[in-house]
Amino acid sequence: MQRLVGNWTLLSYLTQNADGSAGKPYGDAVGRLSYDEHGNMAGQVMRPGRLEVAPGQWGAQDVRSAYAGYIAYFGRYEVNEPDGIVIHHVDGALNPGWVGGDQVRSMRFDGELLILSTDVRKAGGLVRHTLTWKKIP
Repeated sequence: MQRLVGNWTLLSYLTQNADGSAGKPYGDAVGRLSYDEHGNMAGQVMRPGRLEVAPGQWGAQDVRSAYAGYIAYFGRYEVNEPDGIVIHHVDGALNPGWVGGDQVRSMRFDGELLILSTDVRKAGGLVRHTLTWKKIP
């Protein structure tokens, strides 16, 4: 899908919990998402304001704080237009558990915006994660 190809900047990252409450798990998150015409993709999302971790200060809490505030992965992608999904086949990721797996996202366009969403199982049920992206000219 040619419309998907390009570089995107994150406008918002919102969650909708099973009880109807909403959230911003990464605060005013920043991110970049790239798709090329050869089927390659890369994405990153970061929670701003993470504490700096100085060299030699890699204690468990420091690492957890840095790691928990960042999502990054790359690989290949395919689009299933009839079902409105994009599948990210993960080749490398900050989270080793994602490597070799797929990240499936519902996909739709709203004007010039790309809206990707997925449901994540949490203790209280499913949480819908919705990320809204704008193409970088």
